[in-house]
Amino acid sequence: MREKIVLLACTLLLAASNNIAASERYTRVVIKGEKFYINGIPTYEGQTWKTSYGVEYPVEGLLMNARLVQGIFDDLNEKTRGQWYYPDTGQWDPDRNTDEFVRAMAAWREHGLLGFTLNLQGGCPYGYCRGWLWDNSAFAPDGSLRQPFMQRAERILDRADELGMVVILGLFYFGEDGPLENEEAIRQAVRNAVTWVLEKGYTNVIIEINNECDVRRYDHDILRCHRVHELITLAKEIEVNGRSLYVTTSLMGGQVPPDNIVEVSDYVLIHGNGVRNHERITEISAEVREKDVYRPMPLVNNEDDIPWRNPDQGWGEEGNNFVASVKSFTGWGYFDFRLPDERYDYNQGFQSIPVNWQISSDRKHDFFNLLAEITGSPGTPVIDLDFSSLIGESIDVRIEGGPEGIEIEKLELIVNNRTVAVSGKVPEVFYPKKIDQNMLDGEHWIKARLTYFLGGREIIIESPYYKNPWWPYGGRRRN
Repeated sequence: MREKIVLLACTLLLAASNNIAASERYTRVVIKGEKFYINGIPTYEGQTWKTSYGVEYPVEGLLMNARLVQGIFDDLNEKTRGQWYYPDTGQWDPDRNTDEFVRAMAAWREHGLLGFTLNLQGGCPYGYCRGWLWDNSAFAPDGSLRQPFMQRAERILDRADELGMVVILGLFYFGEDGPLENEEAIRQAVRNAVTWVLEKGYTNVIIEINNECDVRRYDHDILRCHRVHELITLAKEIEVNGRSLYVTTSLMGGQVPPDNIVEVSDYVLIHGNGVRNHERITEISAEVREKDVYRPMPLVNNEDDIPWRNPDQGWGEEGNNFVASVKSFTGWGYFDFRLPDERYDYNQGFQSIPVNWQISSDRKHDFFNLLAEITGSPGTPVIDLDFSSLIGESIDVRIEGGPEGIEIEKLELIVNNRTVAVSGKVPEVFYPKKIDQNMLDGEHWIKARLTYFLGGREIIIESPYYKNPWWPYGGRRRN
């Protein structure tokens, strides 16, 4: 099998062309057999995951990832745009969304996350959707690229390159493909997107043509499973300066990709949504490898929403789809969104708009902690606030866990998305009355942000957002 090279972006721009040569990128991903290599070294080199009962499973070469498709989200439909407002400002801001995504990436990387899915047409901003009124697409109807979306994508891809992360770049999403005029517009969109990646010199980007080609809501026949291999082949054949990209597509949870997709793909995507028996995850990987058209290539599960069906199983080392994927030598990716009873809990979920991109909920912490354990990664400290003093006389900022030897640069207290106090140490106590008397009245969203360095890398972590945290009689309250 021919090797393709996909490089990622640094921040230097060529003055004449606004493009960056591939040789100037920091991160190069190559596929060799069933493994991913970054800069010539297999991912998680030498790493095995040893269970409590003594069995070891190889991790080297896998691509652990998360579904983070909304990093460039915007809604161009003025009738629906207002529903995505941030609770602390009352306004939607697509640039803030991307800025906060970029700010959180180093913390994900410290937990062992080497890949994530970003989609040029996003995903359902509620997690799962039946109707589709918003307009969130990097493609105009004729297949040309909308520059504001691509500029936001560039910021994310640049940071991923700096951090040594691989981006699974999805092109199309059901519900968003309809406005494209016809099949030629679809093909042109593929040409434009893949060429853009190559001309920018990105070498850690791999392509997912569309999310779940077997969903009936695709308006264009060429995006459905029986024909999507045409687009995979088209994308693979695009070259710039002798370079091309790895390409595949995905199906719904629990489905095995058909032969026409596996035969032309460079890696195989699996989804675990709705799989009620974790053993089925292992079976799916085996069924793919048993296909006559299969040749050694990586298997990656890049979307799995509820990795266990028995709540008692949780994120332990048995009974969940994450662990089952590792045992079947398949990378795994978490799809986290706000559940119906969490609709107004801004700290929950990675797909529901607006997104808190930080590791800001128990569910996020549980995933990242297990990821760090399996990949042998250091993780990050946990930062939190304590409002236990009466009438909000003080806010205690505390930090727990994480690696030793971090170098603290600054600690910020942020109220309604505005830094109101800065300190150089943790733990710290802030006194709202000394900062702003109005902080004790009205509605406020409060969090702390810690910026530190470890091994020369800047890492930013934040506490969850707290709304109106003070009770008349003191105490701590989370909303």
